Amino acid sequence: RDAAAYPRWYGHDHVAPELLTEFVYGLPELFRPSLGSARLVAAPGCYPTAAALALTPLVRAGVIEASGVIVDAASGVSGAGRKLSHTTHFNTADEDFTAYGLLNHRHTPEIEQASGAQVLFTPHLAPMNRGILATCYARPATEIHTDDVLEILRDAYAGEAFVVVSDRSPSTKATLGSNCAHLTARVDPRTGWVVSLCALDNLVKGASGQAVQCANIALGLPETTGLSTIGVYP
Repeated sequence: RDAAAYPRWYGHDHVAPELLTEFVYGLPELFRPSLGSARLVAAPGCYPTAAALALTPLVRAGVIEASGVIVDAASGVSGAGRKLSHTTHFNTADEDFTAYGLLNHRHTPEIEQASGAQVLFTPHLAPMNRGILATCYARPATEIHTDDVLEILRDAYAGEAFVVVSDRSPSTKATLGSNCAHLTARVDPRTGWVVSLCALDNLVKGASGQAVQCANIALGLPETTGLSTIGVYP
């Protein structure tokens, strides 16, 4: 929402700063109340969606420190779009795993705005067609245990058709073709870190599916219209 931040993170000025106050951030599970009357919706992509879903309930509950949060996330090649580039050629991406956008990736301020946390965000390109897995690390703000953070996530997403909170470690393939995000969390008493993870399909919940979900809400349609809640695997 800060037009002054665009040159630093995007390399150019915002082309329509007068519209910033009119746009609603289109992540329904976290900002649904403002979507019903929205005329303009900015639907977030895969990295901000996965990180925000994993972190925001914990920040809002005050159980993790809102500074010094680490977000390590890996995306499939389709996350780069369909344009031709050396880094996304099969012979380049296959059998390789690389980090990019070190310290200055443009999704950083969006993740911070959505989650309410200051983050060090490092994206990675994984040798797979689609899917994203975000692993987020934060320091606890109070004494807390794994059952507590899982309960916070479950309460935050209770009744949400497109978020599954489980004890299981999330898998990108389990979200394939669906508009669902799969989450879990842990508290490590040995190191003192809180770990929250989210997997989703970067072409659905992290892209077009999210836009359809937002459109359904804005148009007064059932939110799940045209969207699958079940991945094709297993």
